[in-house]
Amino acid sequence: MKHLQLSDVEVVEIPWQEPVQTRDLPVIKAETYAERITQLRERMEQQGLSHVIVYGDREHFANTRFLTGYDPRFEESLVIVGLTGQPRLLVGLEGLYYAAIAHGVEVELYDKFSLQGQPQRGRSLEAILADCQVSSSSKVGIAGTKYHETDDLAEAAIVSDVPYYIVDLLIRAAGQDKILDVTRWFTDPTTGLRIPLTVDEIARNEMINQMVFAGMRRAISALEPGVSEAEISAKLGFDGSVPLSCHIVVSFGDNVGLALNSPTNRRLQLGDPLSVALGVWGANIARTGIAASDANDWGPEIEDAMEKVFVPYFDILLRWYKALHVGVRGGAVYDSVREYMEEPFFNIALNAGHLIRDEEWINAPFNPGSEDVLVSGTMIQCDIIVPATPPYPGVHTEDGLVVADAALRAQLTAKYPEVWARIQRRRELMQSLGYELHEDVLPLSEMQGQVTPYMLNPTQVLRLRK
Repeated sequence: MKHLQLSDVEVVEIPWQEPVQTRDLPVIKAETYAERITQLRERMEQQGLSHVIVYGDREHFANTRFLTGYDPRFEESLVIVGLTGQPRLLVGLEGLYYAAIAHGVEVELYDKFSLQGQPQRGRSLEAILADCQVSSSSKVGIAGTKYHETDDLAEAAIVSDVPYYIVDLLIRAAGQDKILDVTRWFTDPTTGLRIPLTVDEIARNEMINQMVFAGMRRAISALEPGVSEAEISAKLGFDGSVPLSCHIVVSFGDNVGLALNSPTNRRLQLGDPLSVALGVWGANIARTGIAASDANDWGPEIEDAMEKVFVPYFDILLRWYKALHVGVRGGAVYDSVREYMEEPFFNIALNAGHLIRDEEWINAPFNPGSEDVLVSGTMIQCDIIVPATPPYPGVHTEDGLVVADAALRAQLTAKYPEVWARIQRRRELMQSLGYELHEDVLPLSEMQGQVTPYMLNPTQVLRLRK
């Protein structure tokens, strides 16, 4: 495929939309959680399992929240799902109060999940498991956060990131050959229960993207020489109503190389590399670029940065977005940008995008030769990061989207017409910049695909010449 040339691209002014913000987000109904338990039980019956036990903690909460609506905050949790009856949700003492938000479960205190030094008054895990009919006649699946994909642990009897004491107790209760890891059931890019979003979740995440965009717009608009990272971070306006999915990132100069550094008092200088990112449950927008108002601020050592960095990066995004649709193989999407992904100058270390949901990164199907396919309702991050190759700056344009088939699009149109209208406007804007989008592609970010060579002039973006 012919590479994009400097002569193919122009810089144009694209004014930012006014964000439509609301805290009145679509609610995931109790019936949805019940349907998820039913789906899990159907898979259990197919595989001959009597129980599935799902571990969660503050960092690894998403499987638990998917099944129950509850996310462990200070402590750990277990969801014990049998083939019949109400699932049992085990929580610590702090979580006992918050567990009132859970749907369709019986809540029980398990002391070992409480914070260190709190009163001990509940039953042992052994007693609780016995009460849930976990015994030598059981076959139990356990779900943690990551599933085993390589051969380096091939000799292990079981590979799980669930805490050892829980796995050990299950082995003693049911027998080692009756315990298997089923984390893949939740997070496999194609068959994972948690991969496709419902129409309510698509609308909810689109609205959350509006909130994140509002903060990003304020923060990026405030960039100027002399401002500190902490001052820009304050402009993001994070209010906690939708929890963070990753640390807030505002970095200038050498701090950009630390990638995940928290904001400091470092002040922005003209020509500095910079990064700004805000990620919450269901939305993440990030930008990396250079503190410049125009090419004159770049300096002579990178005067060809447009040709060397920004135009190729725009080419990556044009190819990547064009490849997306329901049913496409992850390997085919990778192949669309393979030349750039494997070019040493660009030094791209991460995947060509990944899946996102409550957590910022759920899995990544965009790998060489991947046979994973995108199912309808999959939410994806365009998260292709080109690090700095001295003396040139890095560039990163990260936004979220959903791929949706005709049936899901029809549901969204009928139930959330205002959300649908905003998505269609974004599609039209992206197409005006030169993107070719399959009808399945639903952009959720107001900044979708906008490559900004001058971060002090953030509404000037790259467009294919007409």
